[in-house]
Amino acid sequence: MEKFFLCTHIPIKAFNFDGTLIHSVGYNGDLDEIFLNNDIYEKTTHEIFNKKNNPVVTISCFDNIHFTACYICPNNINRGIFIIGPYTSNKVNPTGILYKPKCCIPHLISLLDDIAKSSNYVKRKQNINNMPYSLYVKKALDYIDARHSEPITLEDISKYLNINKCYFCSILKKETGKTFSQTLNEIRVYHSKRLLLETNLSILDIALSVGFNNQNYYSIVFKKLTNKTPVEFRNSERDEY
Repeated sequence: MEKFFLCTHIPIKAFNFDGTLIHSVGYNGDLDEIFLNNDIYEKTTHEIFNKKNNPVVTISCFDNIHFTACYICPNNINRGIFIIGPYTSNKVNPTGILYKPKCCIPHLISLLDDIAKSSNYVKRKQNINNMPYSLYVKKALDYIDARHSEPITLEDISKYLNINKCYFCSILKKETGKTFSQTLNEIRVYHSKRLLLETNLSILDIALSVGFNNQNYYSIVFKKLTNKTPVEFRNSERDEY
């Protein structure tokens, strides 16, 4: 998102599937007011989630000001959405909103996709997708990764995959060598590492934000997987990171 804004100067927001703001770039008080007063999130999500065959939607408001929404991951709506804008299709406008003709928008979506594909996170996901896992296991790993901060259960996964939970446990163990709990904990610890290195959040806040119920259990799992406590990891890796 930061790179996209540097390339285009168009503000951009990312929202989780449940409406939680993930990140925002290029916004100020006036632009946020336009976004909120015109119910942009509600309108774009209504359009995009009810028209699943159309992965890109554009909402227009006053003075030909537009916002365009697309899925963060075209293959998994659980990842949430990007909302690009505001921009205007009027070359001359009194609002000072950035001019972008509508014909440019498909190219901007492609640019956003290209930037995402070059990220370490997507490369990691591509490595998973290239592994010899069945479609069920790949979809399960993607679902867990997208919703790792939630209290995910085996019932949630089996319902999402529309298969028996015992069958899912057996194929997950057979293909990855790990149980559902081990898989979930590894993904949560993976995401917590970024928060340890990039933020000053407390260990408790990090534990809760990635889906652990309490700090002690998070620390035990983290130590088991990395041979370091979260504090030790933060102190030893931060300077190098």
